[in-house]
Amino acid sequence: MVIKRIMEKVVNLQDAFKKDVVPPSEKTILSGNIQTVITEQYRLLRSKLSSLNGNHGNKVIAITSTRKGEGKSITSVNLAIVMAEDTKKKVLLIDGDMRKPSIHTFFNCKAECGLVDVLSNKADIDSAIIPSKIRNLALLPGGEAVESPADLIASPILKELIERLKKKFDYIIIDSPPIIPFADMSVLGDVVDGILLVVRAEITPKETVLEALKGLNKENVLGVVLNDSRKKLSKIYY
Repeated sequence: MVIKRIMEKVVNLQDAFKKDVVPPSEKTILSGNIQTVITEQYRLLRSKLSSLNGNHGNKVIAITSTRKGEGKSITSVNLAIVMAEDTKKKVLLIDGDMRKPSIHTFFNCKAECGLVDVLSNKADIDSAIIPSKIRNLALLPGGEAVESPADLIASPILKELIERLKKKFDYIIIDSPPIIPFADMSVLGDVVDGILLVVRAEITPKETVLEALKGLNKENVLGVVLNDSRKKLSKIYY
């Protein structure tokens, strides 16, 4: 089955905050100076991506989910931070969820313009990219939310933009829209090197994962990130 082949590449993110009173949706972003279980899990994810990278050049990684509320944004943020701090490489974090941009809120910064503005030719890319407080990490916010970003995603401007940014940054992480019920991710998947699918343990049904995978180029799926795991994978998916 497809799910078994994909799950062989799962990275299991333990809910390191389960002893705290902070719900998953309110987790603060990581700092490399703080050694926690969750930090090490993201480092494991980074290491697995590096081992998958090989000669394939997975510089542009889209992080998505089957639907909203599964932790794709916090996964994007924390992975980008770990990659910037651990590898000392230049990392760009893009908010590609143009229906509901949120990346700038994790960093407490204003998003006066962003990806939407660049793709609409209302701003240039240099003015839209902003620095973060994390060394080696820059942000490209989503900009003003739009109801139907499909045309912007399908625009050749996006592909040209990604190619241009690949020359300036070592890694690009894109917080992408959920797969269901929109077609945005199937289009965005054509301009990235690899895709990570975030699912929430004990919440996301296997059938939903299988349905979501049908909308992706499976050759581009690098693996599945199992968020808030408390049980063995075999009990959840097999």
